Amino acid sequence: MQLDDIEVLVTVADTKSLSQAAERLYMSRPGLSQKIANIETRFGMKLYERTSTGVVPTPAGVIVTKFARKMTSLENSLAAELAAVDENFDSTIEVGMTLADGVTLLPALVKKFHDLHPDALVQLDAGYEPGLMKKLKDGDLDFAILENEPIEDGISSETLGFSQLVFCAPDKPPYNSIPQPVKVKTLLEWPMVIYEWDSGRHMVGNRHFRDRYGVSLRDHNMVACFDTHEAMMNGVRAGLGWASVPRCIARRYRHEPGVIWFDVDTDPMRYPVDLAWHSGRAISPLALEFMDFIRENIPDGYFRSDE
Repeated sequence: MQLDDIEVLVTVADTKSLSQAAERLYMSRPGLSQKIANIETRFGMKLYERTSTGVVPTPAGVIVTKFARKMTSLENSLAAELAAVDENFDSTIEVGMTLADGVTLLPALVKKFHDLHPDALVQLDAGYEPGLMKKLKDGDLDFAILENEPIEDGISSETLGFSQLVFCAPDKPPYNSIPQPVKVKTLLEWPMVIYEWDSGRHMVGNRHFRDRYGVSLRDHNMVACFDTHEAMMNGVRAGLGWASVPRCIARRYRHEPGVIWFDVDTDPMRYPVDLAWHSGRAISPLALEFMDFIRENIPDGYFRSDE
């Protein structure tokens, strides 16, 4: 079957009209009829029944049309893969970044570094800590920004600073009508939204409440678990419950309508933001220079002195 045969079969099936199909295919009506007749001759079976309202596929026509749609899908996949070959480039630095502090810090630092090294191609690979750690161990990354992730054998790291989780809730009673700081007992009675289960950050609050109060996540009044902070913040804004988020996320949503930020009568929930790399992997001089650039160019005030 020729590719133009496939296009004819799919178009006739979509329009159910020879006139509309001919117009869409930029063909004359007689030309399209002859094309269909040639296809039917090749298969030795009638594919369409002409009616007063259009065309209806015969049982054979249904089968052939189904096959033609599969071929169209395969052709589209081929075109996408060929386009990907043309669009791929060889990155000179491959960096993993977590979805909170990593995404917040690195893109702006890449811009500043690129101003100094216009030929440098930096690939930022965003993900959760376990996946980034595996890529580091497999040698797929030069280095990564990790948050509160235990460092495994063969991986070296240094702490860039300490970030902190902060509390937010819907701007409605009882959340916005209780004196601050909110008591821990009161907090645990409120519905809680948790997010990014595979990240290192959700373990910060888990460890905090377990170590200080003997309370596990199962003892919280959890009502939802989301995979992104966008979904979680939308849940808070909708009134689903309270949540704790990294300070960098709080900065993005500090003026979000329908959301309040509040203090809790407990110690700060801090976590380390680390620069990590494979101890046995050779890192290019340019990647090492970018690592030094990150160390020296963390924005003033990003890691607050009271943390």
